[in-house]
Amino acid sequence: MPEVGTEQPGAVEPGERTVMTQAPGRADARRNRARITEAALAVFRQRGMTAEIREIAERAGLGVGTIYRNFSSKDELITEIVRDKLVATLAEIRRLEALDDPLQALQLVLTEELSLVDYLGGLSEALSAPTPRNLVRNLDEWEEFRRAEPFEVLIKRAVEQGALRADLDIATAAAMLAGLVLNRNWRPLLTARKPNELARSAFDTFLRGVANPTKAS
Repeated sequence: MPEVGTEQPGAVEPGERTVMTQAPGRADARRNRARITEAALAVFRQRGMTAEIREIAERAGLGVGTIYRNFSSKDELITEIVRDKLVATLAEIRRLEALDDPLQALQLVLTEELSLVDYLGGLSEALSAPTPRNLVRNLDEWEEFRRAEPFEVLIKRAVEQGALRADLDIATAAAMLAGLVLNRNWRPLLTARKPNELARSAFDTFLRGVANPTKAS
């Protein structure tokens, strides 16, 4: 008989046994949650915020009860999808702010914001829906996204470098660019054009009014 206190080969501590038996369940739960958000995005993109949980469950190949075990309501599901994309978009915008060429950075930031609208499709109405249907209005990420600060910083740099007019009202120009993606009229345009193409067209139009004439080619 082994001595008391002697560690046996292959022995599993109680805590370790719990982890081993619970891990598959957690993995299944993560997979189900991922299936739900993927299916929900596809359905919401096509149907908008009026899509029903039943449609999402069918698309995911899961029961309605599984949806509600992961998300207490459709609003919570919408909010998570939008928040996750906002987090990724904001991270990319911060990276773009560090580019040396402020005009290139401005166009790329605009492209990134239009890509958000394109990604969400019909769900992008969550960004502009009036209270109380604006489900993202209390998100910190949404408040950061709405701010014109990245545009203002980049426009100021462009003015200082002589690429934009010295008499440009920086705050007004930044607000104009920052507010573009909140306009619902972009969605129909995105059905026929890619975000980078649309951003280039919009930015070229913007530059016609604010470019430094002495720098024009």
